[in-house]
Amino acid sequence: MTRRGLLGSIGALAAAASSASLSGCGGAEAATSPSSGELLIKGGRVLALDAAGSQLATGDVHIKNGIIVAVGENITAAGAQEIDATGTVVMPGFVETHWHMWNGLWKGMANDATEYFRLRSLASSYTVQDHYLAVRYAALQALNVGITTCHDWADGVRNYADFAAHMMALSEVGIRAKASYPGTSSGNVTRREDLVQARDWLQSNGQNRIQLGLLLDGAGAQFEQQVRLARELGIAPITNHEGFFNHPNVLGPEFVYTHGTDVSDAEIDAIRSNNIKVALCPTTDPMIGVGLPPVYQLLSKGVKRENMGFSVDVSCQTSPEPFEMMRTLVNASRIQQTGLNAIFDVVRAAPKWIFGYGDALRVATAGGANVLGLSEEVGALAAGKKADVILVRLDDINMQPSAGSNIEYQLVQCGSSHNVDTVIVDGIVRKRHGRLVDVDVKALTRDVAAAQEALKLRGGLS
Repeated sequence: MTRRGLLGSIGALAAAASSASLSGCGGAEAATSPSSGELLIKGGRVLALDAAGSQLATGDVHIKNGIIVAVGENITAAGAQEIDATGTVVMPGFVETHWHMWNGLWKGMANDATEYFRLRSLASSYTVQDHYLAVRYAALQALNVGITTCHDWADGVRNYADFAAHMMALSEVGIRAKASYPGTSSGNVTRREDLVQARDWLQSNGQNRIQLGLLLDGAGAQFEQQVRLARELGIAPITNHEGFFNHPNVLGPEFVYTHGTDVSDAEIDAIRSNNIKVALCPTTDPMIGVGLPPVYQLLSKGVKRENMGFSVDVSCQTSPEPFEMMRTLVNASRIQQTGLNAIFDVVRAAPKWIFGYGDALRVATAGGANVLGLSEEVGALAAGKKADVILVRLDDINMQPSAGSNIEYQLVQCGSSHNVDTVIVDGIVRKRHGRLVDVDVKALTRDVAAAQEALKLRGGLS
């Protein structure tokens, strides 16, 4: 099949999925909301998460043609569709930095690291349709919890056809993303023309939301050659799970280091001196038993907070929960900082914490944007930024809307994805009143369950 024919086939697949699971939420009437054009978010508690730490007790955000026009008080915009933000925090969407979106079909199958790596053999049994559905499923989960930008780590693709399905799914769902192509697939070095084809397709069809990255797991002797090719083609980020420290001559600020529970002092020095970014894994690393994210180690040795982001890693094992991830980052840093295990020893020490709740929120937004090379576009509420905005309810049972409350503390330690009321990406409302817009969640999960059963059968696991 030609590439044109392939994309046509995937386009037909997208249309079929749209008719099946984009026609209502949970079998009920679809959520209705403003969709695009000009929006005015009115009367919320604004947490800009910009460099100045700007907050407004009651403020507005004006959006036009996908761009934030103004953030302030008592904004008027004749003709704009108004969103009542009373009782919510208005803040930038979360930015995720490392997610194997293709294996989300394994949810309920991979319960620890041993099982997870055993299941990776299923990659050879995937269809192109499986790749499309898995990425679409993961991207919709992301939007549901307030993640407006993700990094699709497509290490399970075997060829351009598989990766085209990833690009199509991300484009259709409406999330902002980096889609990273593996530098080697099925033991073969990825061809320059495939990278150019993917880059050019995204430039034409990614609606200025999706850009190409490069994964270099297994690149071996071709590692440095692939880095040079990525730089020539303007592809970033460049990343792999381990081993790039063996290539000090090509390291640079577009590199992303992942996990890090076993990071050495020498590696931290390389991260700091090369301005390498870090994608921490605060839910999966503790779950599989390898440790806590090394927040304190990195910060205490000079790695900048703005060079860190959080990552889902694998949603087949943990849910994509930004609030849980932020809590874990704060709590891990405190455990590492004190080195104490008795409550009153900590009370007497009265430590000045190196990493607080505001830091966690910035890692989850502006930090993630910087990790992915998108800090000029997203990660804060400011005029000229892309309009990726979320509204988080403060009047739900687990929250407290008092004007005098510490909003950063409350969001991190008490917040939940259930509090995410509204999600806007590029000025388009993707979730409103707690429901994804025009998505039939029950139909989607039925499709995912059927795909998992078929995959197990093809892979010899049934």
